[in-house]
Amino acid sequence: MTISLYRRYRPRTFEEVAGQDMAVDVLKKALQRNQVGHAYLFSGPRGCGKTSLARLLAKALNCENLKDGYEPCGECPGCVSITAGESLDVVEIDGASNNGVEEIRELKSHVSLSPFSSKWKVYIIDEVHMLSISAFNALLKTLEEPPSFVSFILATTEPSKVPVTIRSRCQHIPFRRITPQVIGTRLVEVAERENVPWEEDAVREIARQSDGALRDALSMMEQALSLGGGELSASAVDRLLGGGTMSDLERWVASARNDSVQPFLLLEEMFLKGASPQRVVEGLFLLFRNLWVFRKWGKDVLSSLSLSAAEASFLEEEGPKWPTGELSGMMLFCSRLIPQVRTGLRSDVLSGLLAARILESLQPHDEEKAVPSGGEGEHCSRHPEPAKKTVPVPSAPVGDPSINTAPSERFRRKNPETASEKENPVAEAPSRSHEPVPLLPENWPGFEKVLFARDLLLYSSLAGTSVSLENRTISVLFPEDSPYCFEVLSIERNAFSLASRASEYFGEDVSVILKMGSREKKCAGGGNGAGDDTEWQNPGPTIPLFRIPRDEDESPREESGTAPAALSPGRPLPPVSTGGGPDDPAVPFEGLVNEVLKWGGGEVVLVKREDREGDLPDEIVPPGE
Repeated sequence: MTISLYRRYRPRTFEEVAGQDMAVDVLKKALQRNQVGHAYLFSGPRGCGKTSLARLLAKALNCENLKDGYEPCGECPGCVSITAGESLDVVEIDGASNNGVEEIRELKSHVSLSPFSSKWKVYIIDEVHMLSISAFNALLKTLEEPPSFVSFILATTEPSKVPVTIRSRCQHIPFRRITPQVIGTRLVEVAERENVPWEEDAVREIARQSDGALRDALSMMEQALSLGGGELSASAVDRLLGGGTMSDLERWVASARNDSVQPFLLLEEMFLKGASPQRVVEGLFLLFRNLWVFRKWGKDVLSSLSLSAAEASFLEEEGPKWPTGELSGMMLFCSRLIPQVRTGLRSDVLSGLLAARILESLQPHDEEKAVPSGGEGEHCSRHPEPAKKTVPVPSAPVGDPSINTAPSERFRRKNPETASEKENPVAEAPSRSHEPVPLLPENWPGFEKVLFARDLLLYSSLAGTSVSLENRTISVLFPEDSPYCFEVLSIERNAFSLASRASEYFGEDVSVILKMGSREKKCAGGGNGAGDDTEWQNPGPTIPLFRIPRDEDESPREESGTAPAALSPGRPLPPVSTGGGPDDPAVPFEGLVNEVLKWGGGEVVLVKREDREGDLPDEIVPPGE
């Protein structure tokens, strides 16, 4: 029977231990100073060398001809018997299968016995976190004060599951995940000692897929050699992994910019070959991360990523074609998918999500120019901030005198420019710095993203609406059960802002109509010249966003400033008169408040308003001036 590669090339000296320099140094110095501890706790990921180093320590303790005070000779009877697993004084226990208190009691009964043929008795308990609480309790006293010739070595992948009482009695040595560079170097050494041909791409792919476990890498190498007929080739590794290699993912990323069916077909091909959804998502995250890092900092960081020449060439070619914002967005999307694929997300669902996300993210980039290379980390925005221009302001409405819709003349800031902006909230509207976007249904999501970034009030008010686009007219239909959003957008300034944003994005001749049932409101703005007859050009009293609710039998608030009556628990907000006649719509904010109270199960306890205008200074000075 042939011995597996990971068993055949298990480290036999401290120098052969790969990627654990700190742990090796600690044990070497302890051996040189003759200060070996009575108990050690080795913790780290699977396949990183915990058990191998424990056996090396056992050989060093019982070696008759130590080299340099720490290195076992490998030739004395003690070293030979330990290497063959025949030593009676080195006991290896699997904590997963021997986790009961009876096994530990049996161990304790043999601890006090002197070594049979060696200087030290060494107990190696693997997967020690699997022991039961009773077993841990039975081990406590012996672990704390063992005989002078006994040493315990506990190994675990989950040190947090080991009781603190056990950890405090051991010297804790953490093992690190082995880097892909170290694993690749070790694989090349094994391939040369086995005298088999190897390809660099195959070695790097195995090192990447092993996830820091050298044992797993050697197992995959052995399987790839069998598939490749004694050769370590990239094609054999691809067959072994079932697709999802870095070259496959690079082809998928490059095809995504073509806006075709190719990304979806490539994903389906990978999954049909047997690619793991988890491996695909994690590989895509790393690829987008590398692209993002290259876009931000350029070629200077390529050496730190430990990439092959082909991978570095791909980053240099593909990186300038991707905005940094899209790369970070794809990283975030993949990070959200990782927990789902680990819990069993189906591959066909995953292919649909990835294809839809990548095509959607790249669709609006028709207006963008190619991103320059160089990796200076310039900020890329889907909709660049346009230059500002001043547009006409609608005439000031005449409304309820109790509600101030504009600041008083005496509440001016000292800075003249700031004062102008304060008095005129819509005095500035951005000018269009890009070519008009065609007024098509597929372009509406882009307009919504602009509103989300630049005017959250308008974006929120359009939630739940349906939009129709016809003859350069945008018709926004509101559900009849949500009148408050319609009323919010019907306010003069909001209607003007919505029309201005639409004209800026889609073109100067775009008009906007708000509809809810039989009610209709035309919006004009942005200087399109249309709608001189729109109803808001000569508005009635402005609908306030919020009025103090009054009891039905309460008289209107007097100038004296009497406090309003409190609302009883569970009492809905009463209708508020806007002073504009019986045809005035309901207060928008009132409907929103009622919806929030309904969703949250809350109630209005008290609404209070204080008039302190007489105490205000003549001028409001900004902080720091």
